[in-house]
Amino acid sequence: MRRSSAMLTTTGALSALVCALAVAPAGAERAPRAASGTQVPVYAGPLTGPTSLVADAPTAKASLPTAKFVVTYSGFTPEAKAAFQRAVNMWQGKLTSRVPITVKASWEPLGSGILGSAGPSYVWDIGGIFYVDAIANKKKGRQLNAAPDVVARFSSNFSNWHFGTGPAPAGKYDFASVVAHELGHGVGFLGAGRVSGSLGTVRIAGKNISYDRFTKLGSSAASPLLWKMPDNSTQLGSALRSNNVYFDSTAVRSANGGKAAKLYTPGSWAQGSSYSHFDEATYGKGNPNSLMTPMIGGGETIRTPGALGMAVLKSIGW
Repeated sequence: MRRSSAMLTTTGALSALVCALAVAPAGAERAPRAASGTQVPVYAGPLTGPTSLVADAPTAKASLPTAKFVVTYSGFTPEAKAAFQRAVNMWQGKLTSRVPITVKASWEPLGSGILGSAGPSYVWDIGGIFYVDAIANKKKGRQLNAAPDVVARFSSNFSNWHFGTGPAPAGKYDFASVVAHELGHGVGFLGAGRVSGSLGTVRIAGKNISYDRFTKLGSSAASPLLWKMPDNSTQLGSALRSNNVYFDSTAVRSANGGKAAKLYTPGSWAQGSSYSHFDEATYGKGNPNSLMTPMIGGGETIRTPGALGMAVLKSIGW
């Protein structure tokens, strides 16, 4: 994965994070308060360069789902749907919930360079922290709303998709990898960080998403947490463009040789890519933890979140 003018991102980037706190939507009896969710895109990286393959080694556990995804497909060809379902099958063996995770998936034209985008319909206030639909449902033990837990869109603009079970050849984008990435955002790999002018925030409607509670300026155990910085401040604006933001938790350090995980926070704020991805340079093409970086390049086949991606999800509520 190398950064180019086309990046891996969710539709509408993170602009939808500017949303008002709402009462629980219709059909959410006795549910906590909620706010509208957001989509996070993934961009098309360069087509050139060597191919790479990172996939889970087959295990007995992989054949025993611990979560159930229910997907409603719209516009997919049979081969695209089959590749999508393989990514779903992977996630069903990674997450644990007794509440089905509902996904609305569409095949449609997206913005320039965008391979796909996804995110939750809502984030839910539980104990003063927002959780995405799927985690909130897991915590409450029931479906909080009839809307899909994950809304996912994939681009029909590209003619060089690879839908096969084997690794993507040079010059093609691996569809199953893109789906795996976007479903990762849908189940919670995203934060509320954004920068407007010189001011930064890691809140929506005054509250953090669970992801935001683990982000720091710097990699040491003593580094300051972003959510404890003043909201809508130049301090946060600078931090979010510092190329020095890390996700830090016990689970992440355990999976990462005792180190925090570097996030993608370039000097210029990249709406939809900054903050809600692992750092591209640190976890590049071929790295086992590269699924949740902001781009997927030609020939790049990465169909697992890796130990580090799973550690982030465990930290935020899984």
